[in-house]
Amino acid sequence: MATGAPEMELGFKRPEMHSEKLAGTVKSFQKHIFLTWGLADEWPEDPFDQKHKGTLPVTLDDAISKAKKEIKGKVRITLVERTSDQKDGVVMLYPECLEFDIGSDGAKVPELMAFLKGDMARGAFGRDIEDTTLFVCAHTQRDGRCGFCGPKLTAKALELTQEVPKMRIRKCSHVGGHKYAGNVMVYGKDQWHWYGYVTPENLRSVLRGKAQHGRLWRGRLGISENDALRERRNQVLLDTVPLTVLVVSILGITYGWWKRTRST
Repeated sequence: MATGAPEMELGFKRPEMHSEKLAGTVKSFQKHIFLTWGLADEWPEDPFDQKHKGTLPVTLDDAISKAKKEIKGKVRITLVERTSDQKDGVVMLYPECLEFDIGSDGAKVPELMAFLKGDMARGAFGRDIEDTTLFVCAHTQRDGRCGFCGPKLTAKALELTQEVPKMRIRKCSHVGGHKYAGNVMVYGKDQWHWYGYVTPENLRSVLRGKAQHGRLWRGRLGISENDALRERRNQVLLDTVPLTVLVVSILGITYGWWKRTRST
C-alpha cells in the first residue's frame, strides 16, 4: 500500500472525511477477541486467509469457526501489535475483560474454546483487565488510509495519556470501514465503543468519553446496527433539549414583558 501518499489522498484531509453518518456502521457481534501477534507493518493483507495456515491467527480462527455452534453469540477476532510486556499469543477477551495466554504456538487454544463454550468458570480462566484500552486500526497492508492515519493517531494518543489515567494504546488490524479512517475503539470494563473519522484534533474527546453517541460514534459491541441508530437519535434528542428549554424560556420572558407593556 502507498503509505507515503499525500494526506489529501489517505490522511485526515481527504474529501471523504465526515461525508457519511457513522452510527450503525458496526456489524452486530457479541464477543471480541484481540490476539497479540506480530507488528502492524508486517501483518499480511488478510492474516486469517487459509494461505497462512499454520500461523496463530489462522489456528485461532479455525478453532472458533469449528466451535461457533457451541459459542453463544458471534465472535470477532482482531490482531493487536505485540509489545515489550505482551508477547505473541496473549489474548484479550471482551466484554468479559479477561486476558489469557494461549501460547505463541496456540497450545492453549482448547482452553480458550472451553471458556467460550461455557465449560470453564471465569475464576479458572485468565486474569482481569483493569485498564481501558484504545485500539487504533493501523493495518498498513490492508488499506493505505489506515496505514497512514493509524500511526499518527497512536503517536497523538501517547502524548495525551497523562490526561487519561490507566489508558493503554495498542495498534490493531482491520476492523471494517476503511473509508471511516481513523478508526479507533475504546474498550474497558464499562465501555466497548467504536469511532470513525478520528483525527489528532478530535482524539481528546474520544479519550475523555465525550464523543460517545456523537457524530464520531459508529456503535458498540453487543448491539445491532438498528440499536446503534436508535442510541444516536436519542443522544441527538438529548442534545437539543437544553436549546429547546432556552428558547422556551426566552419566549416566556418575552411574552411576559409584552403583556406588562400592554397593560401600562
